[in-house]
Amino acid sequence: MGFHVDAALSDRTVMIAAAGCDAGRCLAHACAQAGARVVALERDANRARAVARARSDRIETLALDALRPEHCARLGAVWGTTPLDLLLHLQPLRAPRRPGAAIAAIPALSRALLPGLGAGAGRVIVVFRAPGAGAGAEDLAYDAGLCALAGHMQEEFGIRVMVNALRLAPVGAERSCGMRLWPAVEMLAAGTRAGPCGSVLHLGPE
Repeated sequence: MGFHVDAALSDRTVMIAAAGCDAGRCLAHACAQAGARVVALERDANRARAVARARSDRIETLALDALRPEHCARLGAVWGTTPLDLLLHLQPLRAPRRPGAAIAAIPALSRALLPGLGAGAGRVIVVFRAPGAGAGAEDLAYDAGLCALAGHMQEEFGIRVMVNALRLAPVGAERSCGMRLWPAVEMLAAGTRAGPCGSVLHLGPE
């Protein structure tokens, strides 16, 4: 893939929620290449296999719908205090027409995994795409909600975790957004708790 990698994720544990989108596959492979142990959550078995196919030695898949808070709660109960260094939320990319489900599930999954995040590096990143020109009121409201979500999560979770959002430009093919995202994900994964907690980073067009 041609990713530049450094030691930020070496021997770390990364979980990718709703990993079955193209960005999820791209980021899972990049994290594995960087030396991370990757846990990919995906409800569709065929998409899950596609995520793990290239790096089955470092990518484990769990059949779980990361858009259902009750599934998220059950995972948290099983995961417990196992260290988790980075949690990537891709629900808005995987299911862009399910805004209510995404806004409910993203904090639910993060909350359920707080003990593990507290035992690890404690990074949470929410990824979504800005609405395009002429977007309807519902799309604009969804965008505003996602922009506000990182800050609200940071306020709720406090110093236990560092929460950020990455807002992709509305143009460009989704299949390229993983490569566009990777430098920002890597930068945030390497950051300190004194960084821009709760903020939204706006990424330009691919």
